[in-house]
Amino acid sequence: MDLVGKTNKEKEYLASRSIAPKDLLKLAAEASPNIKVYVARNPNTPEEAMMDLLKSAEYWVREQVAKNYSSSIKVLVSLFEHEKSLKDPDDDVIKALYDNKKIPVVIKRIIETLFEDIL
Repeated sequence: MDLVGKTNKEKEYLASRSIAPKDLLKLAAEASPNIKVYVARNPNTPEEAMMDLLKSAEYWVREQVAKNYSSSIKVLVSLFEHEKSLKDPDDDVIKALYDNKKIPVVIKRIIETLFEDIL
């Protein structure tokens, strides 16, 4: 898919649809956090793109990675490690990770210990 000449609204629309994983990779590399949010929500987004998105400066992008039921355990654990390393981890991201059914029990227990005040 050629993204040249497409508006951000058109890219957001594409990112929210079930398009080819290679196209989602392209969209994940976009500068706009709004486009990244749609890519992070898409269940067809490949792990490679999710690994990039989990490092986003915008918490709402990381939160969508945590909420995506298609995020792999590897992505979720990496997101937890990233969030934990931040000076100010985001409460919504931590809650979304905790609520994800794929998160390993050991990570759930660590979240309960480190972030009990926000759960």
